[in-house]
Amino acid sequence: MWHPEPVQLLSVTLYGQEGQQRTIAFQPGSLNILTGESQTGKSALLTIVEYCLGRDSMLVPVGPITDTVSWYAALLEFHDGGRAFVARPAPAQGKASTQRGMLEFGVSLEALEFDRLEVNIDSNALREQLGRRIGIEENLHEPPANSLRQPLEANLGHATLLCLQSQNEIANPMQLFHRQGERGMDQALRDTIPYFLGAVPREQALKRARLRDARRDLQRAESALRSAEATAETIDVELRALLAEAHAVGLTEIADIADRSELIATLHAARFAAPPRAAELADFEQQERRIGLEREREELRRDLRALMADRSLLLEQQQRQSSYVDALTQQTGRLTSLNLLGGTPAHDDEESVDGDASEHNAGACPACGQTMTEPTPTASELRTSLTRLQDQLTGIRAARPAQRAALQRLDESAGGLRERLRATEAALESLLAAEISTAPFSGSARDFTRGRIDAVLSRVQTADDLELRRLRLARTTAAAVVAALEAELDDGDEREQLTSRLLVVSRDMTAYADRLTLEHRGPNVRIDLARLTVVTDTETGPAPLFRIGSAANWIGYHLISHLALHRYFVRQARPVPRFLMLDQPTQAYYPSEVTQRTGVAANDADREAVRRMFKLIHDVVAELGPHLQIIVCDHANLPEEWFQASVVDNWRDGRKLIPADWLH
Repeated sequence: MWHPEPVQLLSVTLYGQEGQQRTIAFQPGSLNILTGESQTGKSALLTIVEYCLGRDSMLVPVGPITDTVSWYAALLEFHDGGRAFVARPAPAQGKASTQRGMLEFGVSLEALEFDRLEVNIDSNALREQLGRRIGIEENLHEPPANSLRQPLEANLGHATLLCLQSQNEIANPMQLFHRQGERGMDQALRDTIPYFLGAVPREQALKRARLRDARRDLQRAESALRSAEATAETIDVELRALLAEAHAVGLTEIADIADRSELIATLHAARFAAPPRAAELADFEQQERRIGLEREREELRRDLRALMADRSLLLEQQQRQSSYVDALTQQTGRLTSLNLLGGTPAHDDEESVDGDASEHNAGACPACGQTMTEPTPTASELRTSLTRLQDQLTGIRAARPAQRAALQRLDESAGGLRERLRATEAALESLLAAEISTAPFSGSARDFTRGRIDAVLSRVQTADDLELRRLRLARTTAAAVVAALEAELDDGDEREQLTSRLLVVSRDMTAYADRLTLEHRGPNVRIDLARLTVVTDTETGPAPLFRIGSAANWIGYHLISHLALHRYFVRQARPVPRFLMLDQPTQAYYPSEVTQRTGVAANDADREAVRRMFKLIHDVVAELGPHLQIIVCDHANLPEEWFQASVVDNWRDGRKLIPADWLH
């Protein structure tokens, strides 16, 4: 079933500096050929149409156009019969871009008069409104995880890239699509073409939008939980510091409370506490309390230093014991080998029989017979030493648990002292800040402290155990939603959908390549979306466009790619404008000024190649009509009847885009 065209081009209108108008009309649903000589302004039409469709930059060549035109406008027709009039003022002098524009919708609109032109929209809103009218729905391409690229939503500007081929692009072996060589535009094409082909269904696009929102909710939940957990870790110190500060300025008589609930209740009461007497607290009393806090801080620091000194001694003792134990262990290991010898009692009789000899021999050197000053110890003496060493090791090891317990007690005491010291220092800092900031004002110190109490107590609830459990549950719920949506969005299925659609386009490309008898065409000609080029699969392997020679082939493969894509867009009712503008597709066959002026190729082979090219374009439009409009700006001017019936204007013999009388 055929679907009506989303939008086609009815006319382009230029407005001169004095309000004069120049309109170029086009036939919807047909092949429109604008033929003419060089330097007549044919190529500028493509740039003007793109500018009218929302591009910020106006890149027509400096010269008669920029010198005389004040507004550029296009009249568009939608599938439902409605029309849109789009007008863009020329950029200010010295500028190349502007976001200003005008957009009007109506049923029977025509190009407006000059005095009715006014700016009522910017280029972003213009693209969005026109895009919604042609059916571009909510969509979003999410880049891969850990990518630095931002999510990208396809819009009319991306769709327009598939509808234009300038003369520098259609013969370029390195670029297949409009503006592909500009920074970041190649990646934008890769990200948005799957949507325009329908490989990303509306339901999937909506799920991706929900996934984006769910990830934001998860980030917010995690941030709130981290903040609450950080508050929970420090809130006790802040509360105790506030209590000390409140006590210092006379809002409470209590200086220290350990229980959090009681501490919070006391601070709540301090917010509304009356001064201790009608007159404000005397300066010397407030100073005494500050001095008391300073004294307490010094005592805490002294206690902490003493405790840390004890801890250092204990650690040093453990280190020395460890070295001593290593030495004892080594010596014990050496003496343990005595256990391999027999017991000593069996030798007692022998020693009694020849006691004198044994005593003499025990102190003599076995080598020279001289008496030694330090006789060699006997086995029984060595065993006695081994037993003594083992007893020492046992004693040291038995003392280690007590040392570890003592070290743990010291660490706990140090932690408590540090917490009290932080609270005291915070109270002193706040008290000093209050004295400095409120010194000229009577009673302001207590008001300053009341304000701090309000600020801190407002965060106490987030550190409550119940609130922490709620935040953890919210984080878990948000993570579950993200996981469920990620499971439903299968990237493998999206790749398969894209591959299937590109195969359909590939069949038409292959058939069109045969009609144009392009060189190196194989049994399969396809678009490589990863490299944004055409690939023909030959018997010797794949041949990308940049490895295929001659401008004629480059132009031919560009042409069949865009014809096949637009045939698919029409048949599948995809939200892409239903027009294709081609600038100078026959440039390879008109190298001389003579052929450009006449519009007839020099030899029969070139004339036949040009005829095949235009006949293919004509037949594709006839097959898809009235749902596709193709506009060709070219030198060619063939005598065939079907060609002449498609000519909308002939810019020769002095006829140009800018009328001659505009230049005077």
